[in-house]
Amino acid sequence: MSAAPIANARIEDWLPFGLGLNDVIAVSAGLAVVTAFFAVWQALRANTSFERRLIHIVDKKEAMRQTALASRRQRQRLTPAGVMREFVTRLDLLRSKHATDARMLLARAGMRSRDAMIPYLFARVSMPLVFAFAVLGDRYTLNILPIPPNFALLAAAGAAVFGFFAPGIYIKNVINKRTKRIQLGLPDALDLMIICAEAGLSLDATLARVSRELENACPDLAEELAITAAELTFLPDRRQAFENLNARTDMSAIRGVVNTLTQTAKFGTPLANSLRVLATEYRDARMFKAEEKAARLPALMTVPMILFILPTLFIVLMGPAALGIVDTFNGRGGGGPREVTVVTHNGQSDNGPGPQDTKVTEVNGDAAGAGANAPPAPAVPPASLSVMEKTVAVGSTITVSVDARALAADFDLRVALVLAGTPDNVNDAKTFFAQAQAASAREMKVTLTARTEGRNEVRLYYVPHFGTSYLVAARADIMVAPTAK
Repeated sequence: MSAAPIANARIEDWLPFGLGLNDVIAVSAGLAVVTAFFAVWQALRANTSFERRLIHIVDKKEAMRQTALASRRQRQRLTPAGVMREFVTRLDLLRSKHATDARMLLARAGMRSRDAMIPYLFARVSMPLVFAFAVLGDRYTLNILPIPPNFALLAAAGAAVFGFFAPGIYIKNVINKRTKRIQLGLPDALDLMIICAEAGLSLDATLARVSRELENACPDLAEELAITAAELTFLPDRRQAFENLNARTDMSAIRGVVNTLTQTAKFGTPLANSLRVLATEYRDARMFKAEEKAARLPALMTVPMILFILPTLFIVLMGPAALGIVDTFNGRGGGGPREVTVVTHNGQSDNGPGPQDTKVTEVNGDAAGAGANAPPAPAVPPASLSVMEKTVAVGSTITVSVDARALAADFDLRVALVLAGTPDNVNDAKTFFAQAQAASAREMKVTLTARTEGRNEVRLYYVPHFGTSYLVAARADIMVAPTAK
């Protein structure tokens, strides 16, 4: 064969039917692109499995962070616990010295949760403001508390002080009640510990078993014993567990038990005998306290008897006799009306008429008749108001004469000019007395300005002694005419 057919051969002749040269070039170019992509990806990817795992963890952490941020943005409502936590955190109260002492108080009260500190610190900060605003709001709105107007600020300050100490008082009350419950359940716990010790159980197992048995009878003591048993297991120093028990309870009885357990562990003394002595001692002490309360009962009943029983007994026995004695000294004891002859002189000469006799009849010691000229006892006139002019123009000055001597025992006297028909009660003193004038318990003159035309009234307001609301002591009518154009 010659070489001419091979030289004249074409690539299309070697390709399958329907596939041209251009198609081969396109497929080759695509394969080249894919090969280049995988080559670059293989060069950039992590070489080891550790690096690939690290990259996966970082990506997962970022995805979780984005999810948490998205859920936080969607959550619009805040719970009260969240608000209190945010408030305490922003004020940095958890790191203060007071927080350390409060944490121990809460532990003694049995409040050991992580969130117990937040409401307590929030209450210590917010309760003074709440109590103060409550007293001020009651003074200017409801007037439920009988607080005079002059003592409103003093009462608010006292309420703020009480609000500051109120959470501490509540916690101490809870601690005292819990201490009494532990004190009552301690003898029974010691008896159980004696049984466990004589049975051969170790101290850790004894405390754990006693805490389970006392869970229903005395849960407070069972909780303390369970915590101590856990600390004895995990703490390197067993003495520290006993010191923690003393700090959480702060009771002399618990300190006695702790000293006994420490002495037993240190010197090897019999545990059952020591606990039996303690149980007997605490049970006798509980009986002695009951007898002491019974012995104090007569002395405690003396005060209620003096305050509530003897006064009523004296009123029933001595009341009629005292009323008879009072009537006797007042001239009302006996006899009917008596006639007394009174001689009066008219001051004329001897030629004129002489002295005249006037018969005066006394009824129950009071003189009644035509000639009873005895001067009455001086009395303070009632409060009064008088105006110089009965008709004035708008914008004119009104001079008011005030006689308030009868209101010497009262306070906060004010003279106000109001429209006729305005109710006497005062709801908002600051607005109602904006144009009023202050007065005092004497005779004086005040000046007012007529502002509203029509029939007006000048009123004298006062607050009675031991009262909280304003009353009207006197009033006077006046007509305010429009200004002449």
